Amino acid sequence: MNALSPGKLPSELLKRLLRHTSSSPLIAIGAGPGEDAAVAAGAETIVLTADPVTFTDTRLGAYVVAVNANDIVAMGGTPVYLTTTLLLAPGSTEEMVESIFAEIADACARNGLLWVGGHTEVTPAVARTIVCGQAVGFLSGPPLSTAGARPGNLICMTKWAGLEGSTVIARERPDAVRGILGPRRHAEVLGWLDEPGISIVKEGRLLHGLALTSAHDPTEGGVAMGINEICSASGVGAVIREEAVCVREETRLVCRKWGMDPLGLLSSGALLFSAEPAVAEEACRKLAGAGIPAAVIGTVMERGSGVWLEGTGGRRPLSCSEQDQIIKLRR
Repeated sequence: MNALSPGKLPSELLKRLLRHTSSSPLIAIGAGPGEDAAVAAGAETIVLTADPVTFTDTRLGAYVVAVNANDIVAMGGTPVYLTTTLLLAPGSTEEMVESIFAEIADACARNGLLWVGGHTEVTPAVARTIVCGQAVGFLSGPPLSTAGARPGNLICMTKWAGLEGSTVIARERPDAVRGILGPRRHAEVLGWLDEPGISIVKEGRLLHGLALTSAHDPTEGGVAMGINEICSASGVGAVIREEAVCVREETRLVCRKWGMDPLGLLSSGALLFSAEPAVAEEACRKLAGAGIPAAVIGTVMERGSGVWLEGTGGRRPLSCSEQDQIIKLRR
């Protein structure tokens, strides 16, 4: 194991690592030692985003690609380019950083992104590896936002609540989760990161061209925060049917252990969107036909009507918090 010194990476190591980055006719100047930026083909309208991964230091490549690509998809765009900034703690090894590079390359290949470079250094400013992604996407039609939901629209969700957070908990607390779920189901939850995955790029391709009115990638604060953000931005209310919101039993059991609400847990991999009823039903059929779970979970209501969760015990406010439930894991 070769420990790395603070500062820039050794030039020979950097040259080796940069073989993981993308090459394409779309890239005029790509990642290379001494190159300060990439030069790449663009589009008339582009979508820009940036997102770090700070809640875990395992499977960083899969997480950073997904959270950045998902932001582009939720705006109605197609993610195309990714750059990254990796800040490595002192004591990091060549083997460690090479595994991160290989994973980013693999995740980009699976999601159709071109990784065009960025910056990597070892710094005492961090106690563990931090990776920040910056993605660029192309937009061929009108942009989506969280602000377009209208009364009478249906609210839909793909996959299930707490998908991303469940994978993090299973990695961060493996012994406890194995004790709750057993070895087989613990392994299955770990596998959710890759299948069905925490990317919504496939959903974006399938829904392209449909007249959605809003879309959102629920991350911090989970599905509850995502729904409230759509309603706040759109100036509307909503009634969400509790039984329609898919929460896997594995997620419920793990959340119960740490007193977490599954609806407030990191939920990358789920896509929230609204549309007129006929379009919403068509979208769910299209997604289900491609093997992606999708369901209508509620209805958009008039301004001032509140955001409600309706269950067997009646209606109660769909509460949310900017602080994700995952913080309970660190207490």
